[in-house]
Amino acid sequence: MFFALDFLKAYNCLVSYLQELLMTGNQEPAMTKKDFSLNVCQVISALAVMMLHANECFWVFSSNHQYWFSANVIESVFYFAVPVFFMITGITLADYKERYSTKTFFKKRIEKTLIPYIVWSILAVVFRLATGTLRTEDITLDWVIRSLIRTDNIIYYFWFFGALFVFYLLMPLIASIKKEHKLTVFKYLIIILFVVNITFFYILRLYGPEMYMIDSVDTGLGNIIFVFLGYYIYNRPPSTLDKIFIYILAVLGLLTHMVGTYILSFRSGQIEMLFKGYSNFPSILYSVGIFVLLKDIAVKIGNIKWMKKFFEILGKYTFAVYLIHWFIIQITYQLIDINPVSLVYRLLFPLLIYAVIIPVTWCLRKIPVIRKIVP
Repeated sequence: MFFALDFLKAYNCLVSYLQELLMTGNQEPAMTKKDFSLNVCQVISALAVMMLHANECFWVFSSNHQYWFSANVIESVFYFAVPVFFMITGITLADYKERYSTKTFFKKRIEKTLIPYIVWSILAVVFRLATGTLRTEDITLDWVIRSLIRTDNIIYYFWFFGALFVFYLLMPLIASIKKEHKLTVFKYLIIILFVVNITFFYILRLYGPEMYMIDSVDTGLGNIIFVFLGYYIYNRPPSTLDKIFIYILAVLGLLTHMVGTYILSFRSGQIEMLFKGYSNFPSILYSVGIFVLLKDIAVKIGNIKWMKKFFEILGKYTFAVYLIHWFIIQITYQLIDINPVSLVYRLLFPLLIYAVIIPVTWCLRKIPVIRKIVP
């Protein structure tokens, strides 16, 4: 009798353990699947990234051509793309220990991020060799290692992987903070990062680049403020009054970035970087405002059945957009004579890229081995 009861208890424990293992080992966190607002943020951010990359004529300054005015507007308006993506990273991963172990965390990151990054980087090397933008003699073991570590050397768009990998390495420490203390700790970290890592470097920039010892703009440590911001805003939603204040600051951030860059660039005859940089204060103010706005818009979209379904479908391909869209752009340039300053091209081509990536990714995911590189 007692043996039977003990056996039953052991069986129930084993079943519970296997269920938990299956849930945490093979699935993404429930929050990323159920929270439609994050889905909307991901889709819009992915589209914004492609808008920036189709607008690369911004980086070819010309005071004699009207295209740079619209290029500056597009660049400034869609500048929130990567910061919002980093905010979502903080929201979905800062509490990962509530769902699975650190071992499982790194296993997931390797499978879903590191392996695709390495494979698509290698494919980019092959593509560049085939198109003549890279020479065989330039490829050495040292070059390959340095390029994979730097992340932006093969495909410049992949610079954000470097920031992500820094976030992942720090995430076990971040996730170890007790949840009841997290918001308070994050609040002070946001303030410290804003004052030290942004204001300090912004002031130094006024005295010239020779004052820099560390460039905080393009590093994971500089951008990690968005991880804390995303988590804080998500878990402590702003009140109506707070939102008004956030939106006012967002408009000021956008105008500072857009108008400031325009005026300074025309004065100097070259692109001035004083107000640029994702972790610079104009970007932070603007990106926070966009994130709050998108979450509010998502509530409206979620009430429209067909639009909700549309965004849910697009949301399954957002990471594939980051991985593949460089190839689509390069192949298009190889096959079609495109005017890169055309406003029609810069506004419509990103939509075409999204439309192409969805069926391509769908097909790749049907192939057993290949589907692992397009999670």
